[in-house]
Amino acid sequence: MSNPGSPRVGTNGNSVPAIQYADAVRTTGEQLASLVGASLTPVDDTIYVFGGFDQYSDEIYNTLYALEYKNNCKWTQVIYTKGQLPGKRTDHSATLWQSNKLVIFGGSSEEEDVHFNDVAVLDLTTMTWEHPETHGIIPEGRIRHSATIHDNKLYIAGGIHNSRMSMSFAETLLILDLETWLWYPPVPFVCRAQHMSFVYDKRLYVFGGLKEDMSRSNHLAFIDLDRIEDITQLEITSLSAPSISGQRFGQICGDQLIVLVTHPFREAMVEVPVTGLWSLDIPSLQWKRRELGTRYESCNWHCFAMTEHDPCFYLCGTTDEEPDEFYSMVLRVELDELGVVPVPPPQLGNDLLNLLIQQKNTDFTIRSLSEPNAIPLQVHRLVLLARWPHFVHLIESGMEESVTNILTMSESGAILAAFVRFLYTDKLEDPFFTTELVCELLVMSHLYILPRLLALCLRRLFNELGIENASKIYHCASLSEQKGLQQVALHYIFQHFGAVSHTTGFRQLPRPILFQIWDYMPTNAAIVGQDNMIDTTKEPDDEMNTN
Repeated sequence: MSNPGSPRVGTNGNSVPAIQYADAVRTTGEQLASLVGASLTPVDDTIYVFGGFDQYSDEIYNTLYALEYKNNCKWTQVIYTKGQLPGKRTDHSATLWQSNKLVIFGGSSEEEDVHFNDVAVLDLTTMTWEHPETHGIIPEGRIRHSATIHDNKLYIAGGIHNSRMSMSFAETLLILDLETWLWYPPVPFVCRAQHMSFVYDKRLYVFGGLKEDMSRSNHLAFIDLDRIEDITQLEITSLSAPSISGQRFGQICGDQLIVLVTHPFREAMVEVPVTGLWSLDIPSLQWKRRELGTRYESCNWHCFAMTEHDPCFYLCGTTDEEPDEFYSMVLRVELDELGVVPVPPPQLGNDLLNLLIQQKNTDFTIRSLSEPNAIPLQVHRLVLLARWPHFVHLIESGMEESVTNILTMSESGAILAAFVRFLYTDKLEDPFFTTELVCELLVMSHLYILPRLLALCLRRLFNELGIENASKIYHCASLSEQKGLQQVALHYIFQHFGAVSHTTGFRQLPRPILFQIWDYMPTNAAIVGQDNMIDTTKEPDDEMNTN
């Protein structure tokens, strides 16, 4: 059969061509009746529905259903699975992992006020349930939370839990390593329920939902996954923003946050919402209205299904003729038809790096003078000509290196490898770039006048200043004439002098640098004992004396 979600081209009353988007489709097969609180997870052209409870009987289920959208929109109950089924639950989360696994967490059980904190995984390839044994700081159970997976870690944000025998909003972010099944210590975060979360550019975002006073907003909060102690909260006000009233659904697609507004499902409307689809451009934080809601008012929509970065989403609902069949109608919306097209991240740096790693068609050699026995670096002359002005001058001047295709440099092999890696990728995000290597690259960026590398090194070193590396950072800041970083590192050394002076880095400083540090030390300085150990995890400003 033809794709029921494909648009048609027709004409309006003035004979002007107009796109007529696909209508809602009536489902066939099993009837899910008045199921609420279930999780919906699309995988390719199939929607998996798990758990939930019957709105009228209050019976809670652990049943698994599947909707084959391109096969007559047919609902089937998945009966034959291996392993033990998870406990019956509702208001849980189900998150797609590695494109073929569903990770179930939380939910409300059949026992009153009892919330699950277990994890169940369904392998969709073998249809096998697994129940991994987690360890670490086991969290409390939650309901109506959000869940997202990034770099094989499950992030559980917000929700509601039982705290001291009463229901309250959870104010922490839970993190589970899906490779080791280790729960990390909870991280303080914003209080939300019935919201959505996603990861973009190494930040975990939370959007919308209910606040503790049960109000709604276009509130956006995020936490940097590299610095989880910092929380940023934004209230985005715009005439182009989606309506606060109504039933709201959301998901991330590329760098666009998709927000859909429909009429409330079986709720009295105090204010009639403007229905339709909006997108928030995450890099610019600008709202754009993509479509007003004519086709979103054709049915009474009950639930929404979309996997992160999918090119489409689904709505499940009912009609006035079948008011108690909440899954009898399905509408599939193709986002690219509305101009929402996820753009893959740039790959040029990765492609060039692959050429370097695979040693394809290399035609130039870089050697280390300080490590003559180190393996020479085989590189591409064309890449260096495009990325390194000093190399261009060297080749065009007709020096010996331009004839022998061999360049010998004073730095060690590891430093040269890091330098070449930056020239190929134009970034320092790879774990290969340790703080110590970044210190050395700072010196090279100053020597060879590479402003982008200089800026990237400075940003990294300002953020990573600590007990073990303060001496190295100060030394390299001095060599590269970066006075700002040098002063901050010097202040940090003075603030933590006892701990820093015991590090290997401090004891390996050249004598001129040690004399320089002592010359900066005030003549009336004195070492004063402290009763408590210094917290070495704090930033220098945390202990700065501002008097």
